[in-house]
Amino acid sequence: MATSRSEKVTQFAIVVIAVCAVVVSVWQVSIAQRHNRLSVRPYLNFFSGWATEDTWALKLQNEGIGPAIIKSVSLTYKGETYTHWDAVLDAAEIRDKRVNSINLGIDAPFKADKEIIYLQLKGDPKNRVLYGIEVLIKYTSIYDEPFEIGMRF
Repeated sequence: MATSRSEKVTQFAIVVIAVCAVVVSVWQVSIAQRHNRLSVRPYLNFFSGWATEDTWALKLQNEGIGPAIIKSVSLTYKGETYTHWDAVLDAAEIRDKRVNSINLGIDAPFKADKEIIYLQLKGDPKNRVLYGIEVLIKYTSIYDEPFEIGMRF
């Protein structure tokens, strides 16, 4: 039995609508995946300033929504790279100025809204000194998206 022209048009329209529905569904899945990644994205940020009259502090905060997974920490002074504060402060000959410091663990999570005093040094706000120390932290989101943050003081 032969199909009429109107039946062929109807069948073609059904196929087009079905293909469009599949395309829209794939597009929606893509948007949902992107939203999920953004909804847990970490954002580490440094803040520095005078914590008291005679102590300067370098703070590290996760201002993002999700945890940051610390992958590496590099502390560089005069071209030499170190992984913890004791070594770099010794190299810069300022270990005696340290009031407090924290070394971050590799593959350790740094939760959202967490803030730490990463380094605290004795000093004089009237005589600000740049020590030439560079800090570079590489981290990922829980989806393994790589990020990094750096600072020099």
